Amino acid sequence: MPLRQEDLVVISSILYKQKEDELILREAVHLNTSYPSFSTEIGYEHFTKKGSARILAFGASAKDIPRVGEIGGRVTKPVYKIATSIAFEESEIDAYQSRAALGQGPAVSLDTIRIETARRLIAEEEQRIFFTGDAKYKIQGMFNHDGIVTGKVSEVGKNGSTKWEDKTPLQKLADLHAAKAAVEKDGLFKAKVLVLSPSAYLGLLKPYSEMATMTVLKWLESEGVFFDKIIPTRAVQKEYTGLSEDLICAFDNNPEVVELSLIEDVKLGQPVYDLLGNSEMAVTEKTAGIILRHPKGVYVGTGV
Repeated sequence: MPLRQEDLVVISSILYKQKEDELILREAVHLNTSYPSFSTEIGYEHFTKKGSARILAFGASAKDIPRVGEIGGRVTKPVYKIATSIAFEESEIDAYQSRAALGQGPAVSLDTIRIETARRLIAEEEQRIFFTGDAKYKIQGMFNHDGIVTGKVSEVGKNGSTKWEDKTPLQKLADLHAAKAAVEKDGLFKAKVLVLSPSAYLGLLKPYSEMATMTVLKWLESEGVFFDKIIPTRAVQKEYTGLSEDLICAFDNNPEVVELSLIEDVKLGQPVYDLLGNSEMAVTEKTAGIILRHPKGVYVGTGV
């Protein structure tokens, strides 16, 4: 028995329901949806700001006036489709629809898990492309983009280690301050977002000191002078970046600096049936990854 329209409505409602933990990237970065869904590539300009102002003495000429300008160029990037699929056997479809006909449950009850997994996998791949890119397809992500500010965390914990689990809360705060300063030192950008590994994020949940019960994270939130948003993600872990150590990243999330390109949001394809009545539906999204117009608004530190 084929899937009915009402079955597809239920599947779609589950697939398109936003989950905060999956779409945390979209909460921190502006979505650029200005490109048409049929686009096969996108283009945008990247800039490095330059210029100055000067006091002019009486009688100065026009050539003495400095100019404001930009050094940059145009970036063209291909659009990629992220895809997975959801399959239902004929017996599963029959069971769902039989229960619905008898008033014993919704038309689709199974495997909301299956549908939610498809949504999560698409969201995780979107996040991976944004942050780390993809070497196979030569996609640059935020962490390996040309022109970003890079460095190594400087605070040293016990046994001379730079890893966060070996540092005191004050040393971690010093590293965060250094990351923020790397972005804001010229006064052009604001480091509003911090990206950490889940384990490094958990390290912020430790008490600020032996004399205080407030955690490092609560201190950051209460002071309100460090970061507007902290993103814990596996994208900075060495297992995902291919590096020997984890990363820390701070960046300005102003849309003029960085955006996530979304050419076509998550879409459920029409069911395709085989000779036995089993169905499969594609779940797809189109993106060109990161749009980074001002690479100097991003700091990536190694050795965390």
